[in-house]
Amino acid sequence: MNQLDNLRLRLSRLTNAPDLAWPGAVFVLALLPRLIGLGARPFWLDEVFTLQRASLSTPALVQDSFANHHMPSFFLLLRPLVALGHPEFWLRLPSAIFGALAVVLVFLIARRIGGWVAGGLAALVMGLSPIALAFSQEARSYTMEMSLILVALYGVVRLAQDLPAAAGRMLAPPARAGWLAYILGTALALDVLGDGVPWLIAANLIAVALTVLASGQRGFLINMLKADLAIVLLTAPFYLMLELHQQKGFVQTLAWIPPLDVTRLWYSFGSVYFMRVADSVTFRLMDLPSPVLVWVIDVALATAVGVAAWRLRRRPAMLAVLGISLVFLPLLLTAISLWQPVLLPRYILWSSAPFAILAGIGASALLEAFSPRMRAVAVVTAVGLLAVNAASYYQAETKPRWDLAAQMLAQEMAPGDVLYLHDFYAGKELQIYLPADKQAMVLNDSQGDLNHAAQAMSQGKRVWAVYGLAGQGREQDYRESEAVLGTPVQVQNAGERIVIVLYDPSAAFIKSGW
Repeated sequence: MNQLDNLRLRLSRLTNAPDLAWPGAVFVLALLPRLIGLGARPFWLDEVFTLQRASLSTPALVQDSFANHHMPSFFLLLRPLVALGHPEFWLRLPSAIFGALAVVLVFLIARRIGGWVAGGLAALVMGLSPIALAFSQEARSYTMEMSLILVALYGVVRLAQDLPAAAGRMLAPPARAGWLAYILGTALALDVLGDGVPWLIAANLIAVALTVLASGQRGFLINMLKADLAIVLLTAPFYLMLELHQQKGFVQTLAWIPPLDVTRLWYSFGSVYFMRVADSVTFRLMDLPSPVLVWVIDVALATAVGVAAWRLRRRPAMLAVLGISLVFLPLLLTAISLWQPVLLPRYILWSSAPFAILAGIGASALLEAFSPRMRAVAVVTAVGLLAVNAASYYQAETKPRWDLAAQMLAQEMAPGDVLYLHDFYAGKELQIYLPADKQAMVLNDSQGDLNHAAQAMSQGKRVWAVYGLAGQGREQDYRESEAVLGTPVQVQNAGERIVIVLYDPSAAFIKSGW
């Protein structure tokens, strides 16, 4: 037996390993990059709201969630973790775990459709996607939502592979697992975020497409309607509670999103599908150290997805499932955004999974043209390119350093000083990171506008102007305050995104940058 035969025998043994061995290995490998620096970045505004809500009593948590148009499930999950301390780590850990589970589900779906190599390559794309890493390190429910939708998608894939059984008795063994995965995955996703509604619509469009493709299988569409009824029964009570307790209508909660334009389209699509690093607090992509590298990856991904679509043309049911899952959500939100802006990476995140699945299937098909040795070289090259690109996410300051800003203000502000916050919500950030014995002093006079700051200066008080975003918005130049407050005596940087400017009516002009 030569070395090639030995290698083939080992690969055969690996692929015949127990069903849980490979998913378990994928989970561990996907979790590791999600744990790197998990607690290192400070919270941004959305995560501050998570901490505040998870710190409430259970009744108050539920009430606050519904009042602010959120389901309480994710926050109830986090509530016991608040007492563990270091909230940046512990409140983000569930997101990291769900993010790794999403990679496992991508692997399982791609493997079921395209084989082991397709599963591994799809998991690689999803596992090292910067946007998937970012949301896996954020104390919000988006990776939990995505993983539950992928459970439902896995169920739909199983059903599509055996439509005659799926059109029969729903709880009969051949179709039972698929229907249960779809019903429970969709219902739980809806009970986490209302963002699961587009998936429910997409799943029903898939059902219509499969019914058309498989003539005579109208029973499948009937079963889908039964499944939808079960989903409504499992979710309606929570949405009724939300309707009764919400303080604002859904459209009002989206008023902060700026109008759609080409730049914002690329911000969403480039980060979700094409491996760009999205800035958490502005509507732009971060500058990358290797722009040529990411374009090489983009071309490779687009080619692989195209090849997958071509390969699956002979399996129209699978093409319908993955194609509709991929394109429906971004097309829907883009169309809605022409009326009310709603398109953001977080809202189309789960559609990155079918994109990765198609990329894995297409890349696997492309590898068939190479010799075993060249396949290995190609896979290693792909791992290297994606890993180098993912490293740019860890190097970027995607979240403003409000922890540093709080530390600097606590050290340098004096009683009687006035604090002007360009972003009103920055006060919530500072409250989290200021030492307990400094909070009252720093935040004592921090609610006023520039005119209030100018009046304080006329009374001989020092004014500290802080420019930096707490939540999503557009960054402003600190120099705008000079027209009202005059020339600053000191300009300091807290990280790359926050500027702290001191105006002192009694001091001479001394400008310095830290």
